[in-house]
Amino acid sequence: MTTALVRYEPPVGDKLFTRRGMLLDLRRRLTDLEDEYNTEASALRQFERRYKPAVGARYDELERLREKIDRAWEAVRSARRGESPQTEKPESEEMESEAFRPDMELRRLFLSLARRIHPDLAIDDDDRIRRHEFMAEATLAYRANDARRLQWLFEHWESESSPIAGTDPHSLMARTDRQLGWVRYRIREMHGALGELHASSIAEIKREAETARGAGRNLILELRKRVSDELAAANRDLERVRETIADLDPKVMLVVKAEAGL
Repeated sequence: MTTALVRYEPPVGDKLFTRRGMLLDLRRRLTDLEDEYNTEASALRQFERRYKPAVGARYDELERLREKIDRAWEAVRSARRGESPQTEKPESEEMESEAFRPDMELRRLFLSLARRIHPDLAIDDDDRIRRHEFMAEATLAYRANDARRLQWLFEHWESESSPIAGTDPHSLMARTDRQLGWVRYRIREMHGALGELHASSIAEIKREAETARGAGRNLILELRKRVSDELAAANRDLERVRETIADLDPKVMLVVKAEAGL
């Protein structure tokens, strides 16, 4: 007599209970990640509010001044070679003159997705929560002009858009599995968002400031002094180029000054 081995399959009700427990754990993990992100983002914003007035604005001024000096010396060199200076707008002016033109294809994709996932189309509370979360994610992708992410959301929704009705164990299991997939996606996205936050330039400066504070130094004051010294040096360079331009032929001098924005 032979006895075949039969793989044990727990009842659907038991598997559903297990899946619901997994979903609860993952949602807690997601909430912890969201709280961590919001806490760290808030701390960075507070640091940036102190850093920018003290240092950031001076760095912006220094960069503008250096660009002006570079343009001025290039105009002088062109004039000395007997070339006509080519008047070009600074990059910042070109950017300001270009009106913002949203990507119409991205907008159509977003609106098409928004019509499909509207919470009013929900069949129950779980479906309404999922739709709200999906809409929030789609809105973030649209505002970030992230076509790849928005397309993924659209395709993901289309592949799982058919509502799962019924309250039998199999229907409840299918809805739970769908929710598990979505929460796992959100966890991956939050890990990515935290990584980007930690890699940002302002986060790096904040870490340097904390290290300096541990050594009894004030990094912001050090940076402010450094950039102030660099501003003073740049202003001396600007004065030298002004003197050089003043020695040019009067007609050439006017053209060079216009090119340099002096």
